[in-house]
Amino acid sequence: MENKVMNFDWEAHLESLRHTRELMKENVLLMKSIEEERKETDRQMRETDRQMRETDRQMRETDLQLQETRRLVQEMSRKVSETTASMAELRISQEKTFAQMRETDKRYGSLSSEWGRMVEELCKPSALKLFIAEGVKVDHLYEGPRHVRRSDDEIEVDITYCNTTEVVAVEVKTTCYKKDVDYFLKQMKKFKVLFREFADKKVYVAMAALRFANGSDVYAQRQGLYVLHPSGEGMFCLKKPNQRKQF
Repeated sequence: MENKVMNFDWEAHLESLRHTRELMKENVLLMKSIEEERKETDRQMRETDRQMRETDRQMRETDLQLQETRRLVQEMSRKVSETTASMAELRISQEKTFAQMRETDKRYGSLSSEWGRMVEELCKPSALKLFIAEGVKVDHLYEGPRHVRRSDDEIEVDITYCNTTEVVAVEVKTTCYKKDVDYFLKQMKKFKVLFREFADKKVYVAMAALRFANGSDVYAQRQGLYVLHPSGEGMFCLKKPNQRKQF
């Protein structure tokens, strides 16, 4: 027994213990490393879970937004359809209105033309007497408005009285404005050029109207025109120009 104890290898045993201790240290370090990795893995899993919950929340919000967008698009589509229908109805209404306006303008133009001719017919006999009394011997009265067009120019005169040496050109308006006086005088500057049969005659001008607006009768007299306006005693009376204009 003593021999066996005496032969025990303490060096080998100590070396074995040192090796075991080193292994244990390595195992402890390994376990610590594994524990750290596990903790990191847990942290990453928690972070992943949080991100997944956040993604899920965002997806739910996106879905709600998509539903709201879809609803808005449907609402907009409905409104566009209603607007298109309204515009179609408005276009039809406008076309009807324009047709009515054209018809009204046509009737108004016809009525205005008829009314103008009636005023001319009322003016003719009174103006004839008044100009004869004024000293203009009338040999001829042209029936109806006289219109001449030469090249790119034209002129129209409502009433024309004449004798061998003189002509009276009368413009007739239901309502006369200053601009009508100016336009008539501008037209009369080409009277002899277009009405060549009157080229060697003295030409006087007159403005006749049922109503003279904004003092246009006084304005016409100052511009050298005779003025014919309705009178209580006769159909028309004559106002002489301040200084008779001659063309």
